[in-house]
Amino acid sequence: MDIGKKIKSLRLAKSLTQSQLAEMLGVSKSTMSNYERNISTPSPDIFINLASYFDVTVDYLMNDNLDVSKDTIKEGGAYHSDKALSKDEWNAISYYRRLNDEQRDFIKGQMIQLYQKSSSANKN
Repeated sequence: MDIGKKIKSLRLAKSLTQSQLAEMLGVSKSTMSNYERNISTPSPDIFINLASYFDVTVDYLMNDNLDVSKDTIKEGGAYHSDKALSKDEWNAISYYRRLNDEQRDFIKGQMIQLYQKSSSANKN
């Protein structure tokens, strides 16, 4: 199965529209359509985001010889990755990418403070 068909199959297995997936990836609906029709190829970052969101490997997305059924995808079967992000984590990254540099710096600072507090609390 080619890249475009895999993306479309994964999207449909999650009951997403092209517009919904495009928004989550930060691309236009026409770009998503071009990916699914093999008119253009996703960037490495988009491949990583797709793999994380759909809980498959980048290798699966890029390799025509690897195929998997919709049932396997829904059940997190053969191509399930232990390092894949949860949907909440993926959404947080998606929101973060839409922030300007000042907002990102603020969020990073808040995250560092929370991490340091939890680290010191765990030591006690």
